Amino acid sequence: MRVLLRQPLETLETTSTDRPIDFHRRLPDYRPSPLLEAPHLAERLGVAKVFVKDETARFGLPSFKILGASWATYAALRERLGPAPDGPLTYDKLRAWVAPLRPLTLIAATDGNHGRAVARVARWLDLHARIFVPNFVSKGRCEAIEAEGAELTVIDGVYDASVDAAIEAAGDPDTVLITDTARSASDIVPRLVTAGYSTAFGEVEQRLALSGDDRIDAVSVQAGVGGLASAATKWARRTRRGRAPRVIIVEPESAACVTTALAAGEPIAVSASEVSAMSCLQCGTVSLSAYATLAAGVSCCLAIEDSWAEAAAVELRACGLQTGISGAAGTGGLLAAFGGPFAGAIREHLDLDSAARLLVVATEASSASQTAQHDDMVAA
Repeated sequence: MRVLLRQPLETLETTSTDRPIDFHRRLPDYRPSPLLEAPHLAERLGVAKVFVKDETARFGLPSFKILGASWATYAALRERLGPAPDGPLTYDKLRAWVAPLRPLTLIAATDGNHGRAVARVARWLDLHARIFVPNFVSKGRCEAIEAEGAELTVIDGVYDASVDAAIEAAGDPDTVLITDTARSASDIVPRLVTAGYSTAFGEVEQRLALSGDDRIDAVSVQAGVGGLASAATKWARRTRRGRAPRVIIVEPESAACVTTALAAGEPIAVSASEVSAMSCLQCGTVSLSAYATLAAGVSCCLAIEDSWAEAAAVELRACGLQTGISGAAGTGGLLAAFGGPFAGAIREHLDLDSAARLLVVATEASSASQTAQHDDMVAA
């Protein structure tokens, strides 16, 4: 386990006036994902409340990733076509809107859920999809992507190798790269993907406001390339009143690209070649479009062993939430932060006492990784 304690900036700047949540609300079958309370977990951590944003079922998929894939695709195509028709959107309306661009292929690299989400959006729009995956991705995840109608290409090597292959394949004018990681800080599509994730945190804000107490003292969120973590950081640093929530980033110890980059003060790659039970987070390079936000807003980075995330998955299942190991990693970070060897220093740095209110995100259903050996072991 590795820990990095940092002092964030007070504010972050923003320029976009888009509200992805307004787009998502127009889509068929939209509904806010649940915000659950986990009293047993709160008691175990010695805090007042733990809220869990349940992202295990979005638009019929077992992950939050469809939020980013759908908004990024829409925004990218909007540049070519202009806005979609006003009012509620049906899939027929969306297909008619995109018809002038056919034939068109959406391309993405993935280690699981993002690729399936891009493939699902392609189905919505009656477009083709070509998805690149590294060879450690489980058979079940690959089959799920192919079941969406996508062409699957398996790449020997780590996740970054599949990203390189996707970028190369997207050189054709009849393709659009829907990538969730940026090789340049100016890359637009990864920023759009991250913006799509903001819907989840907008829903948290609205739900807590209805309760009469919207205070959150810390949010713990898992990081692969850093997109969701960046969305959480923007929410925490920009939209909260009073003291901004502390942002805790959680990664596999063997693929801690965000922790390594923030410790070095610049984006640098890690090998990420060791297989982790948190397979969706097994990424070697932080997204350059996310790095500046994370550098400005993160208070604590935790690089944890698999055992913490495995214990967190069991803890969440005890309160009725069926999530996989990657999906439980943010919660695993809390278990490590409050129960590991550096608990005292972490708690003091974050200024979290027994009245603290914490937020975590369960990012995928256990079914999303049901063929992975580690998930089967925890479910047994």
